[in-house]
Amino acid sequence: MMDPHFNNNFVPVVADELEQLILQEIARRVRVNAAPQVLDLPAGDGRHAVAMARLGAQVLAADQVGREASVRGRALAEGLADQVDFLACELGGGHLPEGPFDMVFCHHGIHRLPYPEARQVARSLLRSLRIGGKLFISAYGLHSALGEGYADYEQEVEQRFAHLAPAQAHCYNIDGPVCLYTERNLVTLLFEAGGSVLRSFTSTHGTVKSVAVRV
Repeated sequence: MMDPHFNNNFVPVVADELEQLILQEIARRVRVNAAPQVLDLPAGDGRHAVAMARLGAQVLAADQVGREASVRGRALAEGLADQVDFLACELGGGHLPEGPFDMVFCHHGIHRLPYPEARQVARSLLRSLRIGGKLFISAYGLHSALGEGYADYEQEVEQRFAHLAPAQAHCYNIDGPVCLYTERNLVTLLFEAGGSVLRSFTSTHGTVKSVAVRV
């Protein structure tokens, strides 16, 4: 995906709906309050963290240690080094940042964990939020192209954790087993983790996405 650009309202225009939602939330909060504290996990190469920092957020970008140079380098190049920090941390690593955060962005991460472990992670992420804070989360979809030839397609989500079909794994460069989700599965996960789901939807490519609030 190309880096976001800006429209006349200073909200980055991006292709991904979940990114649009968190960027709009950041812009709204910046207009009425201090800079929101945001956790981006997994942060990848830092492009999402930098897009959020551009709007005024203070972002903790968390991912495996090998991502640090990319994240910090991107933030430095944008003049945002003071607004983007990095923490070596992985979703399945056991210990997650405690916050408190105003928002958590967990994009394309939990499907790499078995469902019971993903539920624990979602609970930890929700608890890292201030009351009223929002979790923006997505997972690869069972009813997307990734589900074609997926060995656990017929399994209940609690037992669903398998490698993609070889052609799909190669095409999408996804190694290791994954748990593919339906939209209902993701909503149930968040409910079981103690969140209140504000919105859920499935993208045109079949990725499932939700926004939940800590209550």
